[in-house]
Amino acid sequence: MVDRPMKRLDRFLFINQYFHGHFASAQLLTRAFALIYNFAPMCPRYFYKHPKKDKKLDSRAAQYNQFKYHENWLQNLLISASLNRIRVTP
Repeated sequence: MVDRPMKRLDRFLFINQYFHGHFASAQLLTRAFALIYNFAPMCPRYFYKHPKKDKKLDSRAAQYNQFKYHENWLQNLLISASLNRIRVTP
């Protein structure tokens, strides 16, 4: 279950030449990858292979939380990231 995200992270870090620079920039790089990986919409092929999945929950974060705040994935990312671990129902 962890192999696919770790392979993708390794590929992302290889493309960005791993951790060149300061520790803070490396931390921001990996956090940015994690946010995009969790909130970006999944490929339509995923829903073709898994027809029982709800198509309204189109990202990994939405499937984990069982809801999303906004239809646009970028707005959903900004809202979820700004909550600072406080969950408010819409």
